[in-house]
Amino acid sequence: MSATTLRADVATEAGGSMPSSLVIASLSRALDLAEGEPMGHALRTCWLGMRLADWVGLGPDERQDLFYALLLKDAGCSANAYSVTRWFGADDLSTKAQFKVSDWSSQWRSLLFAIRQTAPTAPITRRMAQLVALGAKGPGLASELVEARCTRGAELVRQLGWAEPSADAVYSLDEHWNGSGSPRGLKGDEIPVLSRIALLCQTAEIFWRHGGRRSVETVLRRRRGTWFDPQLVDAVLAHARSDRLWERFGAVNHPEQVAPLDPRPRRISCTSVDDMVRIGQVFAGVVDAKSPWTATHSTRTAALARRMAEVMGMSTDENDRIGLAALVHDLGKLAVSNAILDKAGPLDAGEMAQMQSHTAITHQILSPLWLLSDVAEMAAAHHERLDGSGYHRHLRGPDLPFGAHVVAAADVFEALTADRPYRRGLDNDEAVRRMRREEGRTLAAEPVAALAEMVESTRSLPPADSLT
Repeated sequence: MSATTLRADVATEAGGSMPSSLVIASLSRALDLAEGEPMGHALRTCWLGMRLADWVGLGPDERQDLFYALLLKDAGCSANAYSVTRWFGADDLSTKAQFKVSDWSSQWRSLLFAIRQTAPTAPITRRMAQLVALGAKGPGLASELVEARCTRGAELVRQLGWAEPSADAVYSLDEHWNGSGSPRGLKGDEIPVLSRIALLCQTAEIFWRHGGRRSVETVLRRRRGTWFDPQLVDAVLAHARSDRLWERFGAVNHPEQVAPLDPRPRRISCTSVDDMVRIGQVFAGVVDAKSPWTATHSTRTAALARRMAEVMGMSTDENDRIGLAALVHDLGKLAVSNAILDKAGPLDAGEMAQMQSHTAITHQILSPLWLLSDVAEMAAAHHERLDGSGYHRHLRGPDLPFGAHVVAAADVFEALTADRPYRRGLDNDEAVRRMRREEGRTLAAEPVAALAEMVESTRSLPPADSLT
């Protein structure tokens, strides 16, 4: 076997490293999608939050922690996606987007929200049954959903190993100044200042997008002293009269526009990818938490891909980059509703189109990371096939990097052997037999042969939580 070199030539530039701020800013756009927001929501929230930090005089340490808290505020976004779909009988993405513009701390507004969002396209009898089930959960459901999101988000941010205060801020993101928030019902100065800034700025971004500057001013005044710290509201309102501020705010749509705002930038190596693997594991955790049916899919696929590359005699560097690509290959699925991901029956044409869009979205999320262009190509091509029958670009074998064939085979094997809502998982031998039938037609021969060797030998297949 001869494998092509996977490292991008550009990886030798800038000492083979990128600012961590650019990496996290780029990946933050995946979190936007999981919350039903457009890419760029967290970037604009970060831009405004860092301005607010200057206005209220935060020091450099607090500002750096705030920077990452603003970008990672939705790290727990997928932890409640399955529950939202289950209890509301609706698209989790649109429901969660509406949740952020609703004052769910008010029982009356929560009731109106439930009526509007529960099974909105279903027949009236099903809607009523869903509302009854939702009502049986009681008023604590909103807090339960918020707590799942905040707890998981803080756990994932802590896994980075260098953002502990940011993790605390993420955990308290949905606390309200008057004590009506979740998960702990903190009040006033009990709430970390980073959380207070993040909540205000994410709300401002959403209302700006829906109604412009006047809408922001209205919601800030209305929720001053209830949701928001009055001092922070006053600081924003003092500057909100400037049209130039909102013009600059609205122009923020690319990670490179906010990356320089990190007051104490650190660099991440893209030649030795240990730091990137840690970040990849965090975001793989976000993807895998979206559905109980794929709870270990990304980490398992990465472990399989690395072991396959080892069996094929590829270098340590190639193994690392293939493993990283496999970790992040499904980032785009955060833009797909759980109503589709967890559907027990066949997908219709529209649903299939949404599902297949995830590979293009994965590439879009990763594309600003110029030193990882090869990783982005491998990740986005995991549904391409030798004969051109795959998606999203319908590439053929010669047009694909070799690592994409490895990730594709690992992805297929993991999916075949895992349970899905519409079938039980196959045993390893049957999965290999099915893949052998596609060998040389849709799947590359060498990765499939490596998988077969792994299954047939006495070596155990790698555990889901291992990349070695």
